[in-house]
Amino acid sequence: MQTDFLVDLVYIVSSILFIFGLKFLGSPKTALKGNYLSAIGMLLAVVITLLDQQILTYQWIFIGVLLGSIVGVYASQKVAMTQLPEMVALLHGFGGLASLLVGWSEYHRAYYTVADLETFTLVAIALA
Repeated sequence: MQTDFLVDLVYIVSSILFIFGLKFLGSPKTALKGNYLSAIGMLLAVVITLLDQQILTYQWIFIGVLLGSIVGVYASQKVAMTQLPEMVALLHGFGGLASLLVGWSEYHRAYYTVADLETFTLVAIALA
């Protein structure tokens, strides 16, 4: 019971950091602070999810973080400010691809029990 409260509290704090992060992105003077707040919120949410779900092996998560960091650092140094709209479009495309892969894996994980999947889950998979 105590851990559920802690998990929920961390999720609420993460949400608040995201909201303030988005608010600060509205001005060039505060955009850097907004990015930092949003990044901290995401880090908290990911860490508490990994701990709460009792992930047994972190090797793929570590590999993903490492590869994503390498690509992010490279892109931040090589992409010119005039290329940011294209970069944002590319990143949104990858987000859509990630959503598709998560939906696909969820469908195939429960392939033999599709009747047991909730309607909401099936609709989310179809939309992905």
